[in-house]
Amino acid sequence: MNNRRLYSKVLVPLASLLVIGTAKAQDVDTSTIDRALNVVDETNAAAARSQETINRLSNSSSALFEDFKLESDNLEALMVLNANWRRQIAIQEQDLETIAESIAEVRNVTQELPLLMNKMISSMEQFVELDMPFHLDARRARIEFAKAAIDNPNVSTAERFRQILVLYQTENAYGRTRETYPTTLTLDGVERDVDMLRVGRIALTFQTKDRSMTGAWDPEARQWVTLDAGEYRDAIRTGISVATGTIAPEIINVPIVAPELAQ
Repeated sequence: MNNRRLYSKVLVPLASLLVIGTAKAQDVDTSTIDRALNVVDETNAAAARSQETINRLSNSSSALFEDFKLESDNLEALMVLNANWRRQIAIQEQDLETIAESIAEVRNVTQELPLLMNKMISSMEQFVELDMPFHLDARRARIEFAKAAIDNPNVSTAERFRQILVLYQTENAYGRTRETYPTTLTLDGVERDVDMLRVGRIALTFQTKDRSMTGAWDPEARQWVTLDAGEYRDAIRTGISVATGTIAPEIINVPIVAPELAQ
């Protein structure tokens, strides 16, 4: 009986303490804790957003840097290319100046060229008539052909001048060649068939087919003259054989007029 009472006395104070503890816990204000937790959450969220912003800005900075580097390289390449173009343009401008000067000169030459060509034709025509009388028909025909080209409006200026140059080149070649050809000459009023021997422009000789007459052109007298048969007949015959290729070249005697000193 006494023990049970003691137990009841002990239980009552414990129950009283539990009631008191519960009452105290219910009296604590939890709003402060909630606000603190909310602040923490907001701080964490703000930190997360800041980190995202930092990451985004970092990526953007890297991309901008790569773009800047690429554009910088492109700019350097364009500057080098521009410098090359400037040098090329400078050279082309110099070429244009040269071409402009050439065009001006060509214009002057074009204006003077017809007069020059006419003078060249006239000089060549006079030269042929005063030269040794070989291939006169062919040489006169070439002159007439060149004159016709000059008067033909369908022939270009370049072609006209080319025809004159061909004429001069052909006449110039006669002075460096030798040849023999058959022709007919009027000697002492009689036509005779002869073999003509031309040695450049220093000698124009002939010999009849029967070798009975040997002669040469006298440029001072402007006529054919007879040569001493004993002195020149064999030499001229040898020259004719050399010109035709019948025998090997050798030294021959031909009548030439010694050049006179200019007064």
